[in-house]
Amino acid sequence: MPTTVFLSGHLKEFSGGLTELDLSGPHSTIGDVLEQLWASQPALRDRVLTDQSEIREHVNIFYLGRDAKRLDGLNTVIEPGGEIHIFNAVSGG
Repeated sequence: MPTTVFLSGHLKEFSGGLTELDLSGPHSTIGDVLEQLWASQPALRDRVLTDQSEIREHVNIFYLGRDAKRLDGLNTVIEPGGEIHIFNAVSGG
């Protein structure tokens, strides 16, 4: 069963205009899904992860409505057919 990745509108510039991608393949963690995402959309990687392969400070990745940073980060175990949402934090004054 594919895992669906939803991207914020800000990121579609780096995904060929796509904001929803169904990724089927063997993946058991958020990191596995992202590796598959980078294979098809390599320009997204540097917008989501740091050079140390950590989630960027102003990027949020949610799984089952919970912030991956507050779970087990990229090692968060996911269920087949789940949904992952990636978006940039908005700030300003």
